Amino acid sequence: MANETHQNADTNGLSIPIRKLGVMNRFGQVGIDGVEHRLTRLDNYGATVESELVKSGYVDDNSIARTFADVERVGVRVRLPTAPNGYALVLFSPESANNAAALMLSEATDDLSGVSTEMARSALTELGGIMASGFVDGWANAFDQRIDIVAPTAVHNTEREIVAQTVGGDDALGLYVTSRLRLPDHEVVAQVYQFPENETFVRILDRVDMEMMD
Repeated sequence: MANETHQNADTNGLSIPIRKLGVMNRFGQVGIDGVEHRLTRLDNYGATVESELVKSGYVDDNSIARTFADVERVGVRVRLPTAPNGYALVLFSPESANNAAALMLSEATDDLSGVSTEMARSALTELGGIMASGFVDGWANAFDQRIDIVAPTAVHNTEREIVAQTVGGDDALGLYVTSRLRLPDHEVVAQVYQFPENETFVRILDRVDMEMMD
């Protein structure tokens, strides 16, 4: 699981003052609020989002293996072509992925046993995209700025490998904010990661105070 940041992050010459770490973690909670707002639009959702974890940190090629688990995950990757740029990931365990797909398909069919693998994967990708969009919406609302996203791409690998494929070898990426959320009525747990472009996000942090996040 992701490690929490305790001191200034060394991001190729960029640094984040300790006083800004609370703001980084607040971005995680704001993102959860955005996910909840998006999910309330689903007819069969009918529950609130419980946040279990909000953390922030920095990884590079040398620390990815130490920071992220070698456990199977299914989900989506979403690219952000505008500030804060970078990527969002929404990852589920296989069991949670099955429950998440069932949540999305329950309105379309009464017999989930007959659902094809392709249909279930499409449903999971749709839900992952909704969650990623909601997380990004929370950020956009926090500083009143539109953030564009690209259509989600399905991913299936270990958490470690998915992160490595997302940020590995790219010196512009490494900072992250992550939140783990639970939909208790549907037995779904999802881990949302935001990997903004380092320099862009540091500039944003310079302009944002905790009071602006309330």
